Amino acid sequence: MTKAVNAGWKLDSDDKACYIEVDENENETVDRSDENDSNNDDPDHCWTQWSNLPDHILERIFSHLTIKERYYASLTCSGWYRAFYLPHVWSNFLVEDATLGRMRYNYYSGWQPVLDHARLQSCLLSVGHLIRGLDFRPQVSFNNMFQFMSLISWAMEQNARTAGCPREWVGCGSRIRSLNYLFPCNMAMSEDPESIKLFGTGGQLLAALKRLMLCLTNLHSLSLVDLFLERYEANHLLDEVLESCCLVLRRLCLVNVTNVHCPIMHIGLFLNLQVLVVSPQNIDDDVLMLLADSKVKHLTLLQNRYTPPALAISPCSAKAWLTVRRDNPKLRVHLCVESTTNAVILLQPEAPVASMIYQTPKTMITSDQLVAAVDAYKYTLTVYGHEQLPATTAEAVGDGEFQERPDSLLLLLARSCPGLNALMVRECISTATILLIATSAQNLRHLYINRAQVRLGCDWPRSPDWTDEFYGWLQSTAASIEATEQEVSRILDHPYWHLLSEEQFQMASLTRHVAV
Repeated sequence: MTKAVNAGWKLDSDDKACYIEVDENENETVDRSDENDSNNDDPDHCWTQWSNLPDHILERIFSHLTIKERYYASLTCSGWYRAFYLPHVWSNFLVEDATLGRMRYNYYSGWQPVLDHARLQSCLLSVGHLIRGLDFRPQVSFNNMFQFMSLISWAMEQNARTAGCPREWVGCGSRIRSLNYLFPCNMAMSEDPESIKLFGTGGQLLAALKRLMLCLTNLHSLSLVDLFLERYEANHLLDEVLESCCLVLRRLCLVNVTNVHCPIMHIGLFLNLQVLVVSPQNIDDDVLMLLADSKVKHLTLLQNRYTPPALAISPCSAKAWLTVRRDNPKLRVHLCVESTTNAVILLQPEAPVASMIYQTPKTMITSDQLVAAVDAYKYTLTVYGHEQLPATTAEAVGDGEFQERPDSLLLLLARSCPGLNALMVRECISTATILLIATSAQNLRHLYINRAQVRLGCDWPRSPDWTDEFYGWLQSTAASIEATEQEVSRILDHPYWHLLSEEQFQMASLTRHVAV
């Protein structure tokens, strides 16, 4: 048992310390050990076992930490020190401005992160052989990313030397299977989130990227986003990848390689490619002819906020899509748009489109867009919806009379597309419309509805095809939220189906219903 006491140095006449005097006054003594002793003696006291977590759980926890946080966690106990070197912890290596860097004062910009070569070398020597994925997401410092690419490329080139590799660098980067490169193309300094000032990559940074891709001979997944290259650079972007990964690449994502129409012919030359994500300005009829003879099963035409407007891009011809459907019948096309503006999807005539997903807070359902989509893809469409809520309540159009809302358009979609499996609705609709959609869609299994935009009641005019019994059931059931949820749950054979709150709706995603 420990005891707290009051003590101090005793000084002599020359102010020199002689000895320590202890004050043993029991009234002033504070003994805090009783509380700890009571915890030790308490049979119901529960001690945590964080240090004894299984390895597979520790790997998951450590994989979500930054490099600095992983280091500090490894100092806690021997079990967590061992977890620091578990393989899954370093499966994905995220490279940002401050990764393995130190702060250095810049006369013009103040304190800026600068890559610390000693720390980077020590990191690669320790865990370089465990890295399975590289994810480059720089913000302002391109020089740090260039130097990181150069050093890890040099380490992998040492492993490929015929004369032998230095022992300390053996295996560095040999397990890398995925590379994600996101270029911060928007250099707008304004605080307005919608302001855009595009700059593309190139020069020495592009050369370092191509050097790195040439070293990755076992690359299964490659993602290059928002490069905005010149045409002569874009035509040779994948030369090194085709040379090193022609047979092993399985997933390729090329978003906004250029800002103008420039087909990338290389994407049709990877013999075992299965998933392809590309912007519509980087594909044409000739590329489709190559994909018709390939093993690609899923083709996503992605438009993000930096992609040129749909009116400025020409779709592929219907003849080319018909050839693709004939020669590659297993191919499924997915149309997706991600933007902060009122962006629309560029429709591809005669394409085997399986999903249409809008990730735009300002794009609403219009009769022109939805009717055109139904006419073009009614026999192939399985997933449709708008994922994000409007940015403001003022943008939630459609919250008016029945004729102004998209109720009839959504019912047309449900009736015309027999293969529709997942539907997400954020606009204002009535409970009667929800019931009609559930009863009309033959194969609908996943229905996401924003509860805040649901109107109670039946405001549909009676159809001549409805019997008295059906119309009575529709009116009585639509009068209650609980009754509507129970009936939809029964129809969809989903016992826990319910309307979603705004938080739940924001977390929901249609992407998981797209087998990519």
